[in-house]
Amino acid sequence: MKESFKVTGMSCANCVANVEKAVRKINGIEEVNVNLVEELMIVSFDENKTDTGKIEEAVKKAGYGAYSLDDKEEKKEAKPQKDTQKASLIASIIIIVILMAVAMGPKWDISTNALCQLLLVIPVLILNRHFYINAFKALRSGGTNMDVLVSLGSLCALIYSLFGLFMILISFENGNHHKAMDYSMNLYFDSAGMILTLVSFGKYLESKSKSKTKDAIEGLIDMCPKKIIRIKTDENGNETEETVSLEDIKKDDVILISKGEAASVDGKVIFGSADFDESAITGESVAVRKEVGDDVTSGTMVKEGFVKVRAEYVGEESTLMKIVKMTKEAGATKAPIARLADKISAVFVPAIIIIAIVTFAVWFFITKDFETAFSNGICVLVISCPCALGLATPVAITVGMGIGAKKGILFKSAESLERLRSTDTIVFDKTGTVTKGVVSVEGEVSKDEVRETSPLAMKLLNKMGFETIMLTGDKKDKALKIAGEAGVSSVRYELKPEDKAGIVQDLQKEGKKILMVGDGINDAPALASAEVGMAMGAGKDIAIECADVVLMHSDLLDVVRAIRLSQKTIRNIKENLFWAFFYNVLMIPVAAGVMQPLIGLKLNPMIGAACMSLSSICVCLNAIRLMGVKLDKKTDTDINQNAETQAKENISNSDANNYNVSGCECELNANKGEKNMISFTVNGMMCAHCKKHVEDALMDIDGVVSAVADLDAKKVNIETDRDIDINRLKEAVKQAGYEAE
Repeated sequence: MKESFKVTGMSCANCVANVEKAVRKINGIEEVNVNLVEELMIVSFDENKTDTGKIEEAVKKAGYGAYSLDDKEEKKEAKPQKDTQKASLIASIIIIVILMAVAMGPKWDISTNALCQLLLVIPVLILNRHFYINAFKALRSGGTNMDVLVSLGSLCALIYSLFGLFMILISFENGNHHKAMDYSMNLYFDSAGMILTLVSFGKYLESKSKSKTKDAIEGLIDMCPKKIIRIKTDENGNETEETVSLEDIKKDDVILISKGEAASVDGKVIFGSADFDESAITGESVAVRKEVGDDVTSGTMVKEGFVKVRAEYVGEESTLMKIVKMTKEAGATKAPIARLADKISAVFVPAIIIIAIVTFAVWFFITKDFETAFSNGICVLVISCPCALGLATPVAITVGMGIGAKKGILFKSAESLERLRSTDTIVFDKTGTVTKGVVSVEGEVSKDEVRETSPLAMKLLNKMGFETIMLTGDKKDKALKIAGEAGVSSVRYELKPEDKAGIVQDLQKEGKKILMVGDGINDAPALASAEVGMAMGAGKDIAIECADVVLMHSDLLDVVRAIRLSQKTIRNIKENLFWAFFYNVLMIPVAAGVMQPLIGLKLNPMIGAACMSLSSICVCLNAIRLMGVKLDKKTDTDINQNAETQAKENISNSDANNYNVSGCECELNANKGEKNMISFTVNGMMCAHCKKHVEDALMDIDGVVSAVADLDAKKVNIETDRDIDINRLKEAVKQAGYEAE
């Protein structure tokens, strides 16, 4: 079985490694993944060999807190704990300011001043004792983490200062005031407290930054109302309404959903009728009428009317919560790019401790100055930052997956998010993927229509350098017609269901990295065979199960968006890793005093602690930049100009290149006319209805092949098969009641 746990007390990649190592030692553990940003642990285990209690105990023995997310009692303690941490930080800052004033101010009496510093630093050490406690637990369990470095730095400063205080008192007792003055100038009580306070402050800012990375996922949860009207019927048939929370709703409960409210459960309408906006789940911009007997999906909103719905799937079983759970669990997995950081983090803390000892020894040997050697050694300890390395990947992955989830693009793992950017060939199933998959009967003729956005999606993918291949069981003439309308690079027709996986495997033998997009049961083997399998959300469950990525909106433009999101996220991770590595490579030698004999640059341990905290914050802030990514940007500057475009447009029938693959004839698409792309800003669109009005107004113009309005970007993208004056297009938008620029 699989269970989710909240893990507290983690501060860096070493903490993640310690937790995973402790849990893996338990008999019956099959897989464990920990997400530092979400503080989430996903454990797969044999329930006949172990249980959640043993897992929680193992994590606690490793020096961290853990509880199952099903335990509501533990959840309630989270906020008071955060409030306590904030109060401790404020108190520490106030005391440290006073301590600094005493340490740096006039010394009316040397021994009294030193004793005052000791008395002031004690409450700071007590308030931040968790650093020492966590470090001790980590060392006891055979691991190391950031707390070990911080605690060592602070503890060394404290011990040396206690020695200095002792020597001051002895010197005064012996009448050696000059020696007492020397020791008073080298007390580090303020550094001992300041190191802990600055790191605590940095962790507080870091946690605030990390919380922003979770906004996209939390936004999904916010789509469900916090208070729900439940209808109860007594034995006489009298109905009463009561307001309850989402957790109180059970299967078969009847709930009332009125205008402006979102469905909190998946269920069936038993009374009333209403227009539902399902765009968040299905991507359909037009409201759908729901009447008695129709299904209602969680996360969809009533635009007009009201209904009574009998709950069928509630809580974790509802569609919306499944999306949230899938996204969070995917965030707990690790992308291959994270392995380098994990390997370095595993040896980072021991290596830093060794470097600090060597730094002290070298400086003491060269200068015979204990204070200089000691200061440089401590500075190495507190300036080194395993946090930045540990955060580089998970914060970007969390943001990227959260953005995808809000757009209806669900990645099942961090690995699939990374692999997607490396694909170069996209294989599409035809029915229900490139086409609508809905047969409309006109007399005796049935027609499977190409999706409105498919031509634009293919054009963008071809420009991005992807080869696009459509697979179909249709006869040659029909296959070529659909391929021409959709704009794919090539088509393979007259295929049997079992041929699809074979074609994918043959393409892989040619060295191509395959993204397979499909929606049916017969697509499952091909989806599983490809480097990345992508399933349309409206497809069959088995296809979705076999896929690495699920497109909830069943829109091929989401293929473009998913690839762009993958590219942007991995680029962000690489930036984070670069700056994390660069920071440590640059600052550790500076802290060790390498620049001191050259330009006289010497870092104080307190400055080192501040730099360490700042590096983690910068990594988080860089990841947050992903939130501003424009997945719908259609300009050429956003397309990889260096990619070799493999799509062959405007190929006539006489130029068609016939060849055999897995015994099935394959032919480049033919008779594809030149199409133009036009894009401009539209202001005034507020909802899905506005989007539809703008698109309909443009589609009424002769020569417009497709028109896709984007509410977020406030733009409309139009594809035409002839030259059309842009002013004519803008005038149509204005006539529909909107502003065009």
